[in-house]
Amino acid sequence: MTTLVAPPKSAKATLCLSFALIFLCGTVTGALLMNLRAHSVNHTATHGKFVSQFELNHLHKELELSDVQTRQLSMILDDVAKYYDNVLSDGQTRVMQILDDKQKQKFQKMLAMEAH
Repeated sequence: MTTLVAPPKSAKATLCLSFALIFLCGTVTGALLMNLRAHSVNHTATHGKFVSQFELNHLHKELELSDVQTRQLSMILDDVAKYYDNVLSDGQTRVMQILDDKQKQKFQKMLAMEAH
């Protein structure tokens, strides 16, 4: 049997590969969640663009969360929304740095269209 990647030869390499895979999985999960949220019918978000009040109430009922758990979940979702807002903002800033003026204008128009 052949492998595409040679096994790491040291604990340090194994650790680095593990962190890279964990980061990649987190990135993919975040992208999927953002994509699902972006295509959701309900856009009345109370936690950034991440989750609406309706969805929070639904989780409260379906999971039979206590009021304390619901407040904690709300704070967690707020933190996640802020994190992804920061990631998106950083990404947009980095993209803008490599574009010329004409490309920047087009990119800003694309972002504005996506926001609606």
